[in-house]
Amino acid sequence: MKTKRNTKYNPDSPSAISVLQDIAVVVFSLAAVLFTALLFYRDVNKTLERSDKIPVATVSYKYKSVQRKFLDRSVWDRPVQYSPVYNGDIIRTAPLSEATINFPDQNVINVGANTMIQIFKPEQKDETDVQVAEGKISVQTTGAAMTVHSNNASVNIEKDSVLHMQKLEAEHDSDSSIDVLRLSVEKGTAELSKIDDGSTNAGAAGSNYSTQGEILTEGTVVNTETFGYEGEMTSDRKTENEGAIRRFVSVISPATGTKILNKSAERKAVSVPFKWYSTFADNSEMIFETSRSRDFSQNVRRVSVTGLKELTVDEGSGTVYWRLYSAEKGPKDVSSDSGKFTVLAATPPVLLEPAPDRRYAYKEVIPVVRFLWKGNEVCSSYLLEAASNPDMKNAVAKQVRSESISLVLPSDGTWYWRLTPIYASEDAANRTPTPISVFYIEKQKNFAPIEQLAPGKIADTAEGKSVTFSWKNVNEVKKYILRVSKTEDMNNPVLERSSDINYYELKNAAKELPNGTYYWAVEGLDKNGERLTSSAASFVKTRDSEVILRSLFPPESYVLADTLCLDTRFTWKTNLQGEQRFQVSATPDFSSPAIDIKAQGSGIEGIMLDRGDYYWRVVLKNEDETFHTPTKKLTIASALPRPELIGVDDSVIVRPDVKTTFAWTAVPLADYYQVKITEPGMDSVPLYENLYITSTEVKMPLQSISEGQYVIHVQAFAAATVTSSRRYSYAANKTFNLNHLRPVELLSPVRGASISGVDAALNPGNLEWSSVAKPVKTRLVLEKVGKKGSIISKSNPAYTEKLPPLDAGTYRWRVTAETEDGFDISSLKDGTFTVLPIPPLKKITVSFPAENQTFDANFFKTNRNIVFRWKRNAEATHYLIKLYSAKKQKIFEREIAANEVSVGGNPDDCSFVFTELAKLSRGTFYVDIRAQRRLNNGILFQEGNASVRYFVIDLPQTRKIETDDAGVLYGR
Repeated sequence: MKTKRNTKYNPDSPSAISVLQDIAVVVFSLAAVLFTALLFYRDVNKTLERSDKIPVATVSYKYKSVQRKFLDRSVWDRPVQYSPVYNGDIIRTAPLSEATINFPDQNVINVGANTMIQIFKPEQKDETDVQVAEGKISVQTTGAAMTVHSNNASVNIEKDSVLHMQKLEAEHDSDSSIDVLRLSVEKGTAELSKIDDGSTNAGAAGSNYSTQGEILTEGTVVNTETFGYEGEMTSDRKTENEGAIRRFVSVISPATGTKILNKSAERKAVSVPFKWYSTFADNSEMIFETSRSRDFSQNVRRVSVTGLKELTVDEGSGTVYWRLYSAEKGPKDVSSDSGKFTVLAATPPVLLEPAPDRRYAYKEVIPVVRFLWKGNEVCSSYLLEAASNPDMKNAVAKQVRSESISLVLPSDGTWYWRLTPIYASEDAANRTPTPISVFYIEKQKNFAPIEQLAPGKIADTAEGKSVTFSWKNVNEVKKYILRVSKTEDMNNPVLERSSDINYYELKNAAKELPNGTYYWAVEGLDKNGERLTSSAASFVKTRDSEVILRSLFPPESYVLADTLCLDTRFTWKTNLQGEQRFQVSATPDFSSPAIDIKAQGSGIEGIMLDRGDYYWRVVLKNEDETFHTPTKKLTIASALPRPELIGVDDSVIVRPDVKTTFAWTAVPLADYYQVKITEPGMDSVPLYENLYITSTEVKMPLQSISEGQYVIHVQAFAAATVTSSRRYSYAANKTFNLNHLRPVELLSPVRGASISGVDAALNPGNLEWSSVAKPVKTRLVLEKVGKKGSIISKSNPAYTEKLPPLDAGTYRWRVTAETEDGFDISSLKDGTFTVLPIPPLKKITVSFPAENQTFDANFFKTNRNIVFRWKRNAEATHYLIKLYSAKKQKIFEREIAANEVSVGGNPDDCSFVFTELAKLSRGTFYVDIRAQRRLNNGILFQEGNASVRYFVIDLPQTRKIETDDAGVLYGR
């Protein structure tokens, strides 16, 4: 019986073999993936080379890469830099990529971005044919002519010419599908023709259109908009069906990608002239832009060039991108033109060796002359010329890539030399040599004595030190003999050594030359061992104990505050005996020391120096030699700049539970600051003090300080370091009034004030309030008690607001306010005041007539009027006069201006002449006189109480007239 095998996986008991198998599968899979990716990468970036064809050019690229396809292949590859180009190859550039194709005949094609061309160079032909499928190219024919094709147009570019070609797509709204070819000749000549039969129409600079075989000269720009159109030509050489001319602008020079050399030694900006051709109207706004970034996002310089065809821009070193376009169409329209140029810093070489007027001496063999100069990174090589005449005829010339070369010139005498930098982007005709420098090679019968350099008069041989004997080199000397003797005549030398170079190091010198006095000399031998020259005997004293003379403080390049100079001690250490002198000079050569004084011991102080740079040393003289410490630089510095307080006003407001911030400007070199707050006065005790603040602000609680006037002091300090003493600045002082934050205070009218009704109406006055802190949100409200609404409700009022005329009643007012940091400082209580009623004018005093005065017949026999008199009221502007009968029937009323009732003799008396006596009759009457106060507009403002005076008219009573009976009249 067969049993079924259990194949179910049990994760709880995996075997070791299965785990290893899983790991092996994972590793193998990862290896396969990595290997496949590597093959893919190599395949994508593979550069193909051919052995069955001869290269016709080389291609190099910038900013990304280019692609190439052979004529008989269907695969694109990515050539490396300076890869060969074969006959029939297609070259294609990607966006933001550029390529340069160099031919053996020195012709160059610069290929712009998004461009595809095909190159044909058969072996039996000297000229190169280039087919442009799309994009933009620049052709420079230095060695031979070249032909460029695009669609049915052919351009033959003559030798020594520069042509720019751009192929533009046809406009979307055009009926023609033929692309537009834009040509511009920067230099030389070219011939534009048509490949097949038919007419050729091209819009050219200087003429509207040209026919087949048109010669294009320097400065010509052609836009082949109707190229290839089959149709008859009109009398003005335009096709019958031609529409409007395509508007475009084309820069003739400089060519895109041009490298411009800036040969200014001062690295000034170089002037780059632009020249262009435009078919836009002269009044069309044209914009020219330059930028240091390809997308024109940085350092954009924009200028309007409306009506211009030329422009010069000044640019420093680096790559500059430019574009020229119509303001109406924009920079991305096909009518625009763009490109770039690179300014290269090509400073002239500086000749270093031989130095001007240097002399080389020899006896038999002309010495080797080492030429040395400082060049620049742009230069590819240098042409060195040396001649025996200033006209540089028959010169010895060498072209080198380095910045030095050694030459043996053919003869002695006076020699002139110069250097010509060679740049790859510059024609030979434009190369500029350096100024000529001169040197001399002199043949001498006898050499000058050998000049000894080291050691000095004292040689330190302590602790097994070496002593180096050195001297100036002599060209023809092949071997030097060094001799050391105890006597100056150099007899019986104690040491003799030979050397092939111009120095000899005597190791463990104390063993060979123990302490004592010696003389040493050098003899030079030629290649035959014959003596050429020698040196004089030079004195030297050996000492196997170390010579100690070194300065200690201040160290080199020390900065010393001028206020501390007098208290600073200059120290040194020595084990020598002799006279010590302390010297300070403004120059490192100590030609005219500012201080030269004798010093004792190992230090000196009390030195006072003005601000500036100095050099100091200690000189020690003994019987054998003069020693001095190494020269050290010392700077006497002024005080640090004074800090400037920021935002500290004349008044400082202290808020509840909030620290007050004081800030100031940072002081260069300052390490910390000290802040104090004192009362005014020299000896005031600080109310606040912080002696170490590293930031430029401090927050301090000032709630416990009472209001008043205080001074804040801020001073900067620089801590002492190894190279600088402590320094401090002058203190910045600011006097301010300290106030604690309080609610708004209502000043006027004071609470409970009473205001005259007259003043409230005629001169209402102001509402005045104050605030310690300047509020940001305020509102002033004035209300009348018992009346709805507000009389004044104004946002952000001034501290003094004019009141309107007010009538009698009680008023209340308040100010709500808030500070910038959100504190509510509204007035705690409403202000109240009362406007009193307007009182009547003072009752006037009537002086005539007297009370109950009787006017009889005798009075009226002499007076045809009655004159009413009273005393003047100073506040009255008018008077109202009324006459009543005894039955209170008004029989007369008149209002009279105050200036019309004054009596000339006495200004305090007033009178009114009543002439309408017919209104009076026998009986009792009374007069009512009131003072009035009217405003300028005539409105009655204030009226006085009535002054009443009774009087009696006593006239004889008339008899009744009796008449006779007239009877019956006739006719009745």
